[in-house]
Amino acid sequence: MRPFFRIYGDIIRHADRLVPGMMRPMWLSATGPRTVFFWGPAMKWCVVLAGLIDVLARPPHLISQKQSLVLALSGVLWSRWSLVIKPKNYSYLACNAVLSVSQCMLLWRSLNSEWKKWQDEKAHIEQPDYVEKRAGWPFRLFVD
Repeated sequence: MRPFFRIYGDIIRHADRLVPGMMRPMWLSATGPRTVFFWGPAMKWCVVLAGLIDVLARPPHLISQKQSLVLALSGVLWSRWSLVIKPKNYSYLACNAVLSVSQCMLLWRSLNSEWKKWQDEKAHIEQPDYVEKRAGWPFRLFVD
């Protein structure tokens, strides 16, 4: 594990010299790119983006309701945690809030699809037998 710390330290020392003066306060901040408070949310945005793509593209019957529920609750939990820790990590808050919202949207799409399917099945079962589906209104008058 020690070699990784050395490599990381070398990279940071070399990058220190390249950071312009205007960017130095962000670079040296407690939640800047030198810390896990920056890289954790930066990597978690990949999960969030995958969820957002699913909101747009995934068919409702392929959405896992359990997974969406767990990820939504996880987003709420970690959003709260990002405000409790010192230093407060607002980028982590934003990442988890968007994760929670996107998973709630996926869950809604899946549940709404199931509800509509159930309503269609219910309407199909409750339809009286004497209604002829093939014939339109004027022709139904002549069907015996």
